[in-house]
Amino acid sequence: MNRLDRYVAHNVMVATLIVAVIIVGLDAIFTLVDELDQLKGEYQFLDALQFMGTRLPRRLYEYMPMACLIGCLAGLGGMAASSELTVMRASGVSVGRIAVAVIKPMMLLMALNMALAEYAIPVLERIAQSQKAVAQGKGDLLSNKGKGYWHREGNTFMRFTAVEPNGVLHGITLFDFDNDSNLQRIRSAERAIYQRSSWQMQAVIDMTITDSATSQQQLDSLDWQTELTPQSLSVVMIQPRDMSISNLFNYTRYLEKQGLNADNYLLSFWRKVTQPLGTLALVILGISFIFGPLRAVTPGYRIFSGILVGLVYKYAEELLAPASIVFGFEPLWASVIPIAACMGVGLLLLRRAG
Repeated sequence: MNRLDRYVAHNVMVATLIVAVIIVGLDAIFTLVDELDQLKGEYQFLDALQFMGTRLPRRLYEYMPMACLIGCLAGLGGMAASSELTVMRASGVSVGRIAVAVIKPMMLLMALNMALAEYAIPVLERIAQSQKAVAQGKGDLLSNKGKGYWHREGNTFMRFTAVEPNGVLHGITLFDFDNDSNLQRIRSAERAIYQRSSWQMQAVIDMTITDSATSQQQLDSLDWQTELTPQSLSVVMIQPRDMSISNLFNYTRYLEKQGLNADNYLLSFWRKVTQPLGTLALVILGISFIFGPLRAVTPGYRIFSGILVGLVYKYAEELLAPASIVFGFEPLWASVIPIAACMGVGLLLLRRAG
């Protein structure tokens, strides 16, 4: 039976990896084409190519649930087309046993995917974004062009043109407000370096605003005291979906301490935590399709069905995420509802097939 399990696992794993390579490869081409429209300053073709390559692990992580679903349909579908599954069933192998043989390699992929999201993607994303921002912003770091990065701490709003992972900020602007939301002070600097538990701003313009007058002074350097560190600041330069689970949890607590809305980060936190369950639900649904509705269809139709189900699942997640914010229900449910639906349908079809 172990040999049979290995055979089933091998077929499904190979099919899943092939699907993953194809999907991520196509996405990489589209990403590179999009980056070619953003060439600017010192950010040229080779930099765009490096940017695309650095972000490949992120795209692999995002597409892995769909790759597992389609790989399951393709791997088991090929065995069904050659009557191998029929022989297994005739030999007394239950549907549940085959399902377990399929789920084992999928669990390995889920674990690797979680490790990728926790340790590799946040670091690579910070490197990619900082290198791109610095290369594009050479000679234009103090302008208001480009999106930059925004952060709030108390009554201070902060904007950074570029953030380097080694503790260097470029194009810093700090807006200080009083409790009545009146602008009191604006500080801008070419860059800031983290030294001895504080930031040293360089080439500073310090403007003080009062009801009667506005004063301005230029300073070579200025000490900036803030709770932000290079480690905590790293969350500013990447999207919540690219942060690690531990950073999402810690940053959510930080935002709640500051009295800020943390729903977007909670949504990303629960989506990452529940992604293995979502992948498992899609795999079970794929297995149930092979022994049920898609038992006698063509391989192309199975692949099409897998893509369709994967897209429906993804769009359901994308729609429920903002709905949780608008209607005020817990962000956890935005992830749990599609998973529960897929798992319920898959288990029901498996039960009928068994």
